Amino acid sequence: MANTLATGLTRDAVAALSHHKGEPEWMLQKRLHAWELYESLPAPLGRRGDLGTFRAVANFHFQEVSPFIPADINGALPAVIQQSLHEEEALVNERSGHIVQRNASIVHIELDEALQRQGVILTALDTAVHDYPELVQQYFMTKCVPVESNKYTALHAAFWSGGIFLYIPKGVEIEQPTLSQIWIDSPASATFAHTLIIAEEQSSVRFVAEYNSAFEDERPSFLNDVVEVYAKNEAHVEFSNMQDLGQNVWNVTNKNAIHEKDASVTWVMADLGSKVTLANIGATMSGNGSVAELVGVFFTDHDQRFSMKTLSDHAALATNAETLVKGVLTDQSRVEFEGMIRVRPKAQQTASFLSDHTLLLSKECRSESIPSLEIGANQVSASHGATTGQIDEEQLFYLMVRGIHREEAERIIVQGFFEPVLQRIPLENLRTRLRRSIVRRMSGAYETEVDTWVDAQERWEIEGVDEYAISLVSNKPEEEIQLTEY
Repeated sequence: MANTLATGLTRDAVAALSHHKGEPEWMLQKRLHAWELYESLPAPLGRRGDLGTFRAVANFHFQEVSPFIPADINGALPAVIQQSLHEEEALVNERSGHIVQRNASIVHIELDEALQRQGVILTALDTAVHDYPELVQQYFMTKCVPVESNKYTALHAAFWSGGIFLYIPKGVEIEQPTLSQIWIDSPASATFAHTLIIAEEQSSVRFVAEYNSAFEDERPSFLNDVVEVYAKNEAHVEFSNMQDLGQNVWNVTNKNAIHEKDASVTWVMADLGSKVTLANIGATMSGNGSVAELVGVFFTDHDQRFSMKTLSDHAALATNAETLVKGVLTDQSRVEFEGMIRVRPKAQQTASFLSDHTLLLSKECRSESIPSLEIGANQVSASHGATTGQIDEEQLFYLMVRGIHREEAERIIVQGFFEPVLQRIPLENLRTRLRRSIVRRMSGAYETEVDTWVDAQERWEIEGVDEYAISLVSNKPEEEIQLTEY
């Protein structure tokens, strides 16, 4: 087989990819079964009257992309990747491990020697298939994100390549973050990146994933990624994801975590890039006392289209979950958000909260938010809500009469709108990157420092404007969370 697969997604391409990797028969059969599911499952088209994001992805020209673009695994990292690790740009300054996927191949792996001696494994999923087949067979797309979840997960299972495999043994606590980077620098390519994290009992890890692209071409590329997190009894996993793909990349992502007894998983999602994004993010709390948290931030401009679905699935006693998402739209961008709290019949003593707030900066952008509840138990505290609106003109006037230009006044209000949720993000460097990106998008210039954000925040506090400066919200609520008994 040539280094690069022929353009187009076919059954023969699935078999050729597996043969090229020298995979065992069980993985080949799993791929072929996934391809059969992909062909049989209908493409999700969304609901009637939605903003059309699902239909746009269904109409993507999949036969015009190559499903396998190899990379030089022995050469030095490209300059753009090395630049991303400089202190000013890096999401992580001190790290326990670092793994890089470039297009379809893992090109760099490093892991602290002390962690290696404790049994921590950080390697390519391609390698794990050969070296740790029992773990891969047990956990890869079986319970967390099953192959048959939807048409795009089936496609992913057929064509995944490279991949990230992280295993943390019982009782091992990894203090410094582990950084993974997925880089796309080939036009008209399809990248199927998979991340599998297994945190054994009483272990802990902070995992930071960065998605970027670096190519100038009108031919779009496609990223279909899956993240699976298994948190065993009393394990703690923090997963932070910075998605800053170019607007010549389409992205479909499916992420889920399975929590066992007293386990906790935190998702931190920052979505800024891509032309189109379909995101499904879930938390399956199957163990008593487990805890899930999702903090999400997005900023869209131009003609970007995002569709995000979240699920807090309570399936055990005394579980807790909180989802907080804030986003800003401008230009002609479109965003759809659907959040679900599901409480199963045996999930008594559940506490769950869902909140989505969206700010519109232009008259051409559109946003739809649909928070939902499915309650099957009777000892439940649950609350859900959403707001969508434009900046209150009275708040703008309040700032402008004090000599602040309208553009700066809008930026001050947007910064104050984001700041409460940014403070919930544990990773300081990620907060800094997000502030810079927001300032850049609103001012049209890249800021190397966050001084403009700090100055605006100080003025924010002086002027007395707060994050409730949205026309749909007239009064500040007395409490951050108000739970309703069911």
